[in-house]
Amino acid sequence: MNSKVRNDILLVAAVLLASVLLGMYGRMKGGGTADPTVVITVDSSEVYRGPASGLGENGLTVEGYHGGSNLFIMEKDEKGRIGIRCTEADCPDKICVQTGLVTMPDEPVVCLPHRVTARIVEDAK
Repeated sequence: MNSKVRNDILLVAAVLLASVLLGMYGRMKGGGTADPTVVITVDSSEVYRGPASGLGENGLTVEGYHGGSNLFIMEKDEKGRIGIRCTEADCPDKICVQTGLVTMPDEPVVCLPHRVTARIVEDAK
């Protein structure tokens, strides 16, 4: 095997290893047990920004664009990470409900018919 092919193989292996390590770091870093900041928008206008615990005991009902509603709650996963979940929606497809629990920063819960998005954001420190 000539040195050019060997160097190409080493370069590809190094890039793959770096991407795997960065992915593992992102997974370990994201989704903590502290009360994360949640941002909920309707048609790109922010309607809630605050701690996940601020969604209330019974959750927060958000009225979507041109009516319709979504109910968001705070929940913990099996590892104790705090996240958000859309538990009820009166949209036809219910993809937002099927998304499940979101604990990672910037991973959205989206309801396209109501133009509602909810996500956890990293606090600026």
